[in-house]
Amino acid sequence: MQDWYKIARQETDYILEAIKEQSFIKELMNGTLSKEVFQFYINQDAMYLAEYKKVLATIGVKCEHVDDTQFFLDSATGIINVENALHQIFLKDNQLAHEPSPTCELYTSYLTRIVANHSLEEALAAVLPCFTIYKEIGDYIHTNQSNKADNPYQDWIDTYGGEEFANSVNNAIIITNKYAANASEEVLQKMQTAFEKASKLEWMFWDSAYNKELWKI
Repeated sequence: MQDWYKIARQETDYILEAIKEQSFIKELMNGTLSKEVFQFYINQDAMYLAEYKKVLATIGVKCEHVDDTQFFLDSATGIINVENALHQIFLKDNQLAHEPSPTCELYTSYLTRIVANHSLEEALAAVLPCFTIYKEIGDYIHTNQSNKADNPYQDWIDTYGGEEFANSVNNAIIITNKYAANASEEVLQKMQTAFEKASKLEWMFWDSAYNKELWKI
């Protein structure tokens, strides 16, 4: 079977390397990221995930194989559980914001549009970076940090650097590769475009959080 993801990953390696160099990731890793910035990020992430889980559920309904449907429905449910756990840790008594930043709005709107109006293959490619990039960044931080005992963001890091999340990521890759194996060259190119664009939006999301992005008017 063609390993579509391996090719897509290689062609977007420059984005992952750029994410590793972001101030948000560097400061998160060494524990110096300001609480205000992380709070902004968690708020925006909550709004992103609220839409992302709907997108995953829609993809699940469109899948041909019952196991694939179940995976995406389980992933949508799992996001709710992860979201609630992280909010209890990091939000505590702070209220969630209810206005998505321009970048958050852009990212969720893009995913929703792809899932609603484009092929299942493109939709699978578009949602995959949220799985794969978080795993790779979680693993990267785990490998390179020296402050696991006293990093205030360790619970967040452990969530995405853990084995359970790795299993979900691997399943998402396997399913996407399976649908890519029967796709035309035209669809494969559209999948690559969707994967690359969503990967860029991952970079933009962390950048917007670090700068506490607001609407300019």
